[in-house]
This record gives sequence, structure tokens and C-alpha cells, in this order.
Amino acid sequence: MSLGGVACGAANAGEVAGQQRGSDTVTSGSSESAAVDEGKTETENKEEASVSKELKASQKVVIVGQDWGPAVTKTILKFDEKISADSVAADDFQVKETKEMFNWAALAEGSTEDPTKHIEFESERKVVDAYTCDENGEKSSDSEYVAVELYYSPDEGSPFCYDMFKGNNTICDPYNLAVTLADGQTIAAESGDEIIAVAVDDKVDFDSAIYPQLAGTDMKGSFTGAEGHTICYASYEPEADGNKHPLVIWLHGAGEGGADPRLNTLGNEVTALYSEEFQKVMGGAYVLAPQCPTFWMQYDETGNWMDNSGVDSVYLHDLKELIDSYVESHADVDADRIIIGGCSNGGYMTMDMIMNYPDFFAAAFPICEAYSNAGITDAQLEAIKDLPTWFIYAKNDTTVDPTAFEEPTLARLNAIGANVHTSVFDDVHDTSDTFKGQDGNAYQYMGHWSWIYFFNNECEENGVNMWQWLSEQHK
Repeated sequence: MSLGGVACGAANAGEVAGQQRGSDTVTSGSSESAAVDEGKTETENKEEASVSKELKASQKVVIVGQDWGPAVTKTILKFDEKISADSVAADDFQVKETKEMFNWAALAEGSTEDPTKHIEFESERKVVDAYTCDENGEKSSDSEYVAVELYYSPDEGSPFCYDMFKGNNTICDPYNLAVTLADGQTIAAESGDEIIAVAVDDKVDFDSAIYPQLAGTDMKGSFTGAEGHTICYASYEPEADGNKHPLVIWLHGAGEGGADPRLNTLGNEVTALYSEEFQKVMGGAYVLAPQCPTFWMQYDETGNWMDNSGVDSVYLHDLKELIDSYVESHADVDADRIIIGGCSNGGYMTMDMIMNYPDFFAAAFPICEAYSNAGITDAQLEAIKDLPTWFIYAKNDTTVDPTAFEEPTLARLNAIGANVHTSVFDDVHDTSDTFKGQDGNAYQYMGHWSWIYFFNNECEENGVNMWQWLSEQHK
């Protein structure tokens, strides 16, 4: 609070000074010293005529998908005039983040707060670098743009708000970044003027944000099936080369439903499928990422889904129609190389799709799949036994218990000689050696998040790499 008071006081003082001078600038010397002295050099006169002032700026953030979801990694400030590159450094700026957040503290025993009401959470964002740049945030010489890079981690910097009661993510509203000059710090305009304060519009506009990983991706797809469900989707097309290419379909988890494909492409790191690494392994692949309006596991039109005991999704037929329509409208899709996979809710939907359309797909990769083994018939398993299927899960998954889902289903498939493969992990942790827990060891994610290993190309079985295996599958 004291810092806020100081900031307000400084702003008020600046306003008063501006009113007295009829300007928002404050002269650094007397009026005599600011006048041109014909006996001095141009540089000396410029230095003496310089002023100290506040500059206004707008901001545009950069959002990058990470293992755990998206992070605001950078904000690009656009000033009214050019800034000297030599004057800008990380310690010149301070940034405070204010955003919508689920009130987890309200769930604590003895709390009297309403857990269904979201709160606004404030935190300091560490500035790790700052520099003049172009409009896209790439380093440059003197420029009206300044990039402020921010530290981020699995615990900070996300623009998503997850609601435990609703079971899904939304983009935070509000989400503000208050960017100011740090105490005692100044930067310089190209003109030589000293900038003693910056006034930045705090509110972040996510529609105008930069999403580097989504470049070249169609984020505006929409399809309405015969049963009346409208499914939004994101899609990626490889460079046309006159050849047929596989289609990889990704079905998101429960948290990423809705009508904004940014949620399902960034909530799970689907952008890895657009990456140079994946595309090179696949020899170029189409990627289709449908977004369920609610939950893939929904089994009736009243919205029930959490107690799905193993019955078809209400979206089953409309999703298949979407896939058929996409294939029909893209002549370079190889209809013999359509691959489907997804996690959790999307793992359920993967199983639902292949058990209903066993001859349509070339391969499947259900991850922490939530299709109850008790609801799967022997006939359904017999129908998919020849379909190459790669299961991924972690043993410590407490959200979708492997003992009730993957393990008994795999046992039954193995008993009939099915074409199944597995990547089973003890837990889910950071493998980049970047993020650490309080114990100094690798950061531990929820055991449910085994899709992280898939997107990081870390799934193998007996020396066989899964991505490479996917590239070889065809009917």
C-alpha cells in the first residue's frame, strides 16, 4: 500500500507541475540554460536543452505455450517517441500483475469465504531483460518499442483461470500488467530527453496479443453437425508439396472446452504438433484440434458427464462428421493415415471414436484416458485389437485412476493379442532441468498430466520412439 501511495503522490506532483507549465514536461535547468548559446557546440546545446518528462505507452503481450499451459513471457511497450537502446536495461522496470483467479484459499477448513467467487490476485513479475525492439519484440537499435521480458514458471505468469467447480479454463478477466520505471531509474529518448516516468495502459488485450507458436494456424474453424452441435477447431496445414500427408487429430482435456481454440491449443501444448521437430518426423502433417463446447464425456443433453460409466458421447457423431468434412476439403490428406489421440476427457473421446469407427483410423494414442473399463464390452475390444494403439499414463494419477481405466483395459487387450504399446511413468515432472520444487528437485506436476511427456517427445517403448512410430502408421 505504501508503494501505491508513493506512486500516486508522484503522479499528482507531475500533474501539478504540468498545469503550472502548460505542458507535461519538466525542464531540467533554468530557462536561461535551456536557451541556445551560439558560442557552444550543437551537442552541448542539445544536452543543456534536454528535458525530464513522462512518456505514455501502450502494451502488447507475448504468450507462449509451455508444458503446463500458456505463459505471458513478455510485454512490448509502444512509446510516443523513439527510445535510446543504450539507456534500457532489465533493472529499469518493475511489473505488477493483477488477474482473475479461483479462490483456492476459500476451500481451506474454517474459511468463511465463498469459493465460487473468483478473486483478483496481485503479484510482482520479475523482469529478466529489457531492450528496444521492433513491433514483434525482436531486438533492435533505437526504437519506439521496448520489450520487457518476464520470468515465468508453472506457478506464475499464466493468463488462464481454472475454475474447479466448472471444470474448465477461461482467459483471465481482468488481466492487467502495471509497468513502471523502478525507483530511481530513468531511460532516455533518442532526442536525449530523460524519461523519469512511464504511463502504460495496464489492461491487457488478449485478442491483439502475439502468439508466436500459432503463426500459420487457422484458429477460426467452426463446424455444425447433423445432430446440432457446433464444434470450434484450430487447424494446421503443412507446406504443399504435391504429396499426401497424414492427419493428426488432438482431443483436449476437460479444462479446455468452450468456443475459443486458444484454450485447447495452449492449455495442452498442442503447438508442439506444429513445431519443426514434429513436422519433420511426420514428413509434414495436417493437425486438427477440435474444441468440445462442454465436455467430451457428456452423455446426455442435460450436461451430465462426470459419472460417465462408459457410454457414448453426445458429440460422437458430430465430431466424426467434422473429421470427414475436413478430410474431404483437404485433398492432400492421406485418408489411410488418419491418427487420433487426446488426454483425459480427450482420451475418453479417443477410445469412444476408435471403438465406434475402428476401421477409419490408422492409429490412436489415448493419454490418461478416462473411458471406464467397466463400460467397454469384449466386442468393442475385439473390434480395435488390430488398430495400433499407444497408451500413455502415470502410475500416480489420482484424477483418472489407472487401476480402473488403463490397466484393466490393457490387460484385456493383451489377452486377445491386440496391437498395443505403452509408455508408463512413475510420475510427471519437469525434465528440462529448468524448474525446481522447494526441495531442489525437479518440479512435480500432477500425476494426471502425462500428456506432457507426449508433447515433449519423451515416450518410448523398447527403444522405439513414439513420434517416429506415429509417422509409420497407415491402414
